[in-house]
Amino acid sequence: MRQLIQAILAMFSKPNPPVIEAGDGMLSEHFSKAEFACNHCGKLHPSGVMPPLELLDILEGVRAHFGVPVTVNSGYRCPVHNANVGGATASRHMEGDASDIMVKGVSPSAVYDYLNRSMGSAGGLHEYDTFTHVDTRGHKARW
Repeated sequence: MRQLIQAILAMFSKPNPPVIEAGDGMLSEHFSKAEFACNHCGKLHPSGVMPPLELLDILEGVRAHFGVPVTVNSGYRCPVHNANVGGATASRHMEGDASDIMVKGVSPSAVYDYLNRSMGSAGGLHEYDTFTHVDTRGHKARW
């Protein structure tokens, strides 16, 4: 499965990658393109950038650790959708490397605690009342 993900990502590392319409194609064992598509326009990042392999690995790790499905509430957000939901002006969702997730039957605080331990000094992480935000920015951010 990892080879498939790497092959897909390699396709989109070329200059001028195509815009990807959300579909039911799988990006990893448990996560599909559609889960990361903007809830407003239905597209992934306009540059064609797929969610980073690192983000998919993190989410697969969450699923493996807790042994239950993980729901991606919000992946990529176009600027219109980001503004509509009150997202930060420099939201990682608009870069396509963030997800707001819910883990079936697991509190956001338990998800946050697990991710904070497993991610160490990398990426962004925040616990909200009903979900957990995770992203793969190049430095540690907790808020």
